[in-house]
Amino acid sequence: MTSYRTSKQAIGYIRVSTDRQGETGIGLEGQRAAIRAHADSRGIEIVEWLQDVASGRGEKNLKSRPGLLRALELAEANDADILVAGLDRLSRNVETIEHIMRERKIMVHSVTENASSDPVVLASRAARAQLEGEQISERTTLALGRKKAEGVKLGNRTNLPEAQKLGAESNKRRAEQKVNEIAAAIRKNGWQDLSVPALVDALNGIGLKTNRGEAWTAAALRRPHKAALEALRVSEPADYQNDPNFGYF
Repeated sequence: MTSYRTSKQAIGYIRVSTDRQGETGIGLEGQRAAIRAHADSRGIEIVEWLQDVASGRGEKNLKSRPGLLRALELAEANDADILVAGLDRLSRNVETIEHIMRERKIMVHSVTENASSDPVVLASRAARAQLEGEQISERTTLALGRKKAEGVKLGNRTNLPEAQKLGAESNKRRAEQKVNEIAAAIRKNGWQDLSVPALVDALNGIGLKTNRGEAWTAAALRRPHKAALEALRVSEPADYQNDPNFGYF
């Protein structure tokens, strides 16, 4: 029989299926609140939060979710459990869930369901999550098929350019915000002279993540690092001019 360990430390993992949900935060904050309440009531320390905006269906769904892959790595490295709002947030594929729990022996707690370490119970819940995912997909396909048969043009063709523009603007805002966060960290810690590889280690060391919630790599940091240094260079004269004593020394 498979044995499971339990821990007073855990990784919080949350997931939504669509870019729109990820952009607006629909579902993510509710999952986070449920996990936090569960952890607080049981004295569990959440050592890291990871998330994905990706489908939980299909045999290869694990490979397409860097957040979950990172959560599994941290759980193994720290002998920690993984907390999810519901088992379907972990995956809607039985094989993926069994791989995590049986083969990697990582304990996963679904905070909105009764906790159990019984493999039979876990397998039953995994099968239910997969069935629900298949039913959702089937209903969506049937509904779209009916609309198409009625002559409805699927997709928002009229607003597509506007949607693309809004998406690009949103991505730009997030990128600028991340550059500002990096610049603030550089200024606060005196990291102006650090090389990109050294800054990668420094930012990961203080827990500053990429916009995808991942650890920094040199390739991912090169462009925002350059932008952050430029932002600091431009801001320094402005900072001096805001000083009431500027010009008197």
